[in-house]
Amino acid sequence: MNLVDMKVTDFLDKLASNAAAPGGGSVSALAAANGAGLMVMAGELTFKKKKFNELNESKQKEFIETIEKFRVNKGKFIDYIDEDTKVFNSLMKAFKMPKESEEDRRIRRMEIKKATMETIRVPMEVCNLSIQSLRMVRGIMERANKNTISDQGVAVLMLHSAIEGSAMNVLINLSGLSDAQLVKEYQDVIADIKEEASDLREELLEIIKL
Repeated sequence: MNLVDMKVTDFLDKLASNAAAPGGGSVSALAAANGAGLMVMAGELTFKKKKFNELNESKQKEFIETIEKFRVNKGKFIDYIDEDTKVFNSLMKAFKMPKESEEDRRIRRMEIKKATMETIRVPMEVCNLSIQSLRMVRGIMERANKNTISDQGVAVLMLHSAIEGSAMNVLINLSGLSDAQLVKEYQDVIADIKEEASDLREELLEIIKL
């Protein structure tokens, strides 16, 4: 059964078991999905409000399109919950491949390298999509139903946590790469995203001021 098809309690029990996956990568994707979902909720609770209907057509269109982007991103994050666990399991499977002959060892090294790249790709995509989502929050905050401001604040926290968590997963999996230049490129990208995310978090939470 896919993780996303489990009851919440079953997912949490599996998370709290001695299984190596799901782990931080899947939880980071779940956090991002929660953040995007809260922003969609803020939009849904705004569409029929008088103040929203008083906006000009261009601003209404921009708001609606942004909410739809959050909706699409939520779906992508949901897919990443299972994908992160699957790529981790593939890496563990590769490590368990036979290494009796030179050919066995060659194939094993190739599969480990391929699986390692996947364990980097998935959290990197979660990280990128999360920062893209966090960048969109302010545009919604400015026009959304004021009663959803705390929900939007939680969305900011969830998206920021998703960025920090997925970044950790990228960085820890870089140890499996032998290409020092590629490792440095990933590290630099992650550092830039984390810095921007931290600034956005502070800026957005300052707007809320609850």
